[in-house]
Amino acid sequence: MKITIVGPSYPLRGGIAHHVYWLQKRLTDRGHEVQVISFRKLYPGLIFPGTSETDRSSLKLDAGARALLTPLNPSSWAKAARVVKAFAPHAVVFQWWQPFFAPVVGTLARAFRRASLKVIIECHNVFPHEATPADRHLIKYAFSPADHFITHSLSDRRELETIAPGKKVSVSSLPSPDEFYGQSDPSREGRTALFFGKVRKYKGLGVLLEAMPRVLSEVECRLLVSGEFYDPVEKYRKLIADLGIAGSVQLDDRYVPNEEVPDLFEKADVLVLPYLSATQSGVARIALMNSLPIIAARTGGLSEVVEDKVTGLLFPPGDSRSLAEAMISYFKNNLGPVFAGNLRASQETGRDCRLAEIIEAIALGGALDK
Repeated sequence: MKITIVGPSYPLRGGIAHHVYWLQKRLTDRGHEVQVISFRKLYPGLIFPGTSETDRSSLKLDAGARALLTPLNPSSWAKAARVVKAFAPHAVVFQWWQPFFAPVVGTLARAFRRASLKVIIECHNVFPHEATPADRHLIKYAFSPADHFITHSLSDRRELETIAPGKKVSVSSLPSPDEFYGQSDPSREGRTALFFGKVRKYKGLGVLLEAMPRVLSEVECRLLVSGEFYDPVEKYRKLIADLGIAGSVQLDDRYVPNEEVPDLFEKADVLVLPYLSATQSGVARIALMNSLPIIAARTGGLSEVVEDKVTGLLFPPGDSRSLAEAMISYFKNNLGPVFAGNLRASQETGRDCRLAEIIEAIALGGALDK
């Protein structure tokens, strides 16, 4: 079967690009001919909060994409449409995560429908974490021509049904590249809590920092914050100083290269996801792959991947006191080895993801749910 994936890909960086690599590789391994259409760049400089869109990792997660698209250049959309139509795929899978891309997604989806190509939209989050008044109109434009949707959590499926009622939807767990899987058997005795990934307001790092004084009054531990700050880092440095926790918190403000990811997750004792809102989390999936327990806010799809008191602990979002109590309980009661053992025994780690099979079934005219 021929399948086209439209979404960011290497040398662009980030979680969606990593996902496109995984999907292209998995579908190719299953015997399909896969075309990947990517972007030359994702955002204009005025609205991009990071330092670079380019992945300079030594470990290249390269899906062999053709970088044809520019979000604000319709002539690039027309060229991409011609290239895809010439390939004549059985299905086109769009990656969706941000309404900024609605014009290009919606326009291409309509062109492909007119060419009798099946259109699938894979939603990493239906609605953006930082909303604007125009979002619903943009999303409706992008979504209306789609034949089928895939979400990565039941909560996001419910969100989708509010804006695209009656559409066909399948749910799949979210995978992570095998390259992020550590090969050693970590001891995890150092009491290190990890916060990993881009730092944005909705990820609730402030809640975690506010929990730390209470945690440190009960247990000796350290917090490693590793990821590029898309929120002003000085705000967090000041909070750390004001709370008097500088000696126990390390801020690593940079995009973490791919080759360093497995080691980070092997050396950590627990991943903390204090998100104020969430649909799903690629970071959580990397932790599960590495049998790393998670302490997470009970919001969105996070409560679907963390089984409370079995593979991790859940707490109310935005509640720093409850988070502190969860971290204290985790370390004082030595829950890490128990939860890690449960994760190793579980099949729901992200490595068993059936996303490729779902796409195959949709392309052939059926549907396969999780």
